[in-house]
Amino acid sequence: MADQIKENQQQADLKRSLGLRDVFFLSFGGMSPLLSLLTYGAVALEYGGPLAPLIMIIGMLLVLINGLVVMQLSKRFRTSGGYYTYAFQALTERVGLSTGWMYLFYSSLYAMAYVVGAVFVVNTIFGISSYLIFFVIIIPAVTFLILGVRPSSKYAVYTGIVEILVIVVIFAFSIFLSGGSAYIPNPITMHISSGYLALGILFAMSIPTGYGSIAPISGEIKDPEKTVGRAAVSVIMVGGALATIFLYGIYNLLLHLGISIPAAGGLPILGILENHFSVYSYYIIIVVAIASINDGILALLSFGSAASRTIFRMGVDRSFPSFFAKKIRDQPIAGNITISLVLFIIPLIMITRLPNETAFIILGTIASLGGLFIHIIADFSLIRIGLRRGKRMLLRGAKGVWSRTKDYKEVILAITASIITSIELIYAAYSTVLVYSTLFLIWIVLGYIIVDIKDIVTKTPYTTKLGKEDRMIAERIKDLTSLKVRRALPDVVVSLDDTLQQAIQKCVNMDSQGAAVVDKYNNPVRTFILRDVFLLSEQEIAKTHVRDIWLEQVVTIDRNTGVSDMIKLFKEYRVPVLCIIDENGKLAGTVREREVLMALGSGDIEKPGPKQKPLFQ
Repeated sequence: MADQIKENQQQADLKRSLGLRDVFFLSFGGMSPLLSLLTYGAVALEYGGPLAPLIMIIGMLLVLINGLVVMQLSKRFRTSGGYYTYAFQALTERVGLSTGWMYLFYSSLYAMAYVVGAVFVVNTIFGISSYLIFFVIIIPAVTFLILGVRPSSKYAVYTGIVEILVIVVIFAFSIFLSGGSAYIPNPITMHISSGYLALGILFAMSIPTGYGSIAPISGEIKDPEKTVGRAAVSVIMVGGALATIFLYGIYNLLLHLGISIPAAGGLPILGILENHFSVYSYYIIIVVAIASINDGILALLSFGSAASRTIFRMGVDRSFPSFFAKKIRDQPIAGNITISLVLFIIPLIMITRLPNETAFIILGTIASLGGLFIHIIADFSLIRIGLRRGKRMLLRGAKGVWSRTKDYKEVILAITASIITSIELIYAAYSTVLVYSTLFLIWIVLGYIIVDIKDIVTKTPYTTKLGKEDRMIAERIKDLTSLKVRRALPDVVVSLDDTLQQAIQKCVNMDSQGAAVVDKYNNPVRTFILRDVFLLSEQEIAKTHVRDIWLEQVVTIDRNTGVSDMIKLFKEYRVPVLCIIDENGKLAGTVREREVLMALGSGDIEKPGPKQKPLFQ
């Protein structure tokens, strides 16, 4: 058994080789800096006009709120999987599977959008065949992706530094060509409509989003509790700052020249770079084209790596078939190959059937909706964790308003983020083309259908030819019900009116991680978990009652519940104790995980355990 546990643990781990610099540049490349400025930045510039830099700062700060949510969650979860793992561990297995399914949708489409966007930009500049540009991007990107996250991060570091320099140089040239003049974005004197302001902020928020690719690769990051959060916040701040100075420089130049924002095949900023940077325009355009190709590669590497690690983790957790948990040389090879095929086939079909600009808009819009959805789930994951932590912290002493606020700071942060993100999601879904919103909703529905199908399949016994020993095991498992499993160990039950000291003593005496909680009528109402009192002092434990702390939901079964259903309930709800109830809803006994394991490992299921009160009288 120990060898099997060790083997499973090794299978679930990937080699930790990424430091802060590697993670920063890999995720920075995921936001495709120049490419996002040529697209989303252009729309923010059109709507915001002279206030575009200010709008970009507001958008960056709003994105930062979700980045802080990721920072708090990353302190608690070290493994790969990111948003899927957050929902799987903090909420439920079903929500986790739906979130993982949605993250694969978001990350894959996001990577594809920037690949097609790069094809669109380079094709617009040089008129080169879209297929040729696509293969120039996809071949090195897929190669790096299959080789692993370490080579990908090294490529991202060097090219990311170059791209930062390119943005800074373009800003410097814009100030130089403006004769050193500068303007102040003053919202009092420079008026734009509230509708344009909202739309400008919406598109500005779409620029510093590369941090969404960090959390899923946590399993390969050194010291992820610190590194993931720092990288996420740094990417948002640096990406937002670069976008702000870029947009400022562009509009400052237009203001100096006395011209309006031009339109150039759906890429107005490209038109400005091409026509208003004096003798430098030719060279800048060539650099922008090369940078766009690099952005396409980086986006695929960043979000492709995140998607493959999510697939890998879902395979480890059996949310997906275990085949996807296969790895070679510490690389999730099944996930890498699967996502590489998806990122190769779908964009190729789209640029064959649709204009490049249309394909980019479709992929980018739907990916943005998916990204908002998974961040809302992450917010709710932190809300649940924060509520539990806040309840524990409140018991430690001070009860002032400021102390209560500090105890629930994670909840406040997550609720704020969820409100902002929900408003943005509703507005974006309402404003976009109906077909795009429909495709987004269809994918969500498919996710829930897959969850239901998985539940049905895992409950359905397989009809296969069994040997004599297999038949004996199958018969024994089939006959194991809560009535028989419950005999192995004493029931562990506490009352709402018990002190925490009494509850802890009962759990310790019975070697249990928790206990069923009953009211004065012997109705099971909640579940007490021992770890929830670890932060309390001895004095607080002695004075505080069970009813005063955070208690988990109660999970009830009847006397005929089978062992497979009990195993599933333990996994789904992550409680240490299941409550057996009688026909009147009264507590009739408890089942612990260890009792299930003892029953499965015992050859004699009828062997009596400790004497217990009758289950049903």
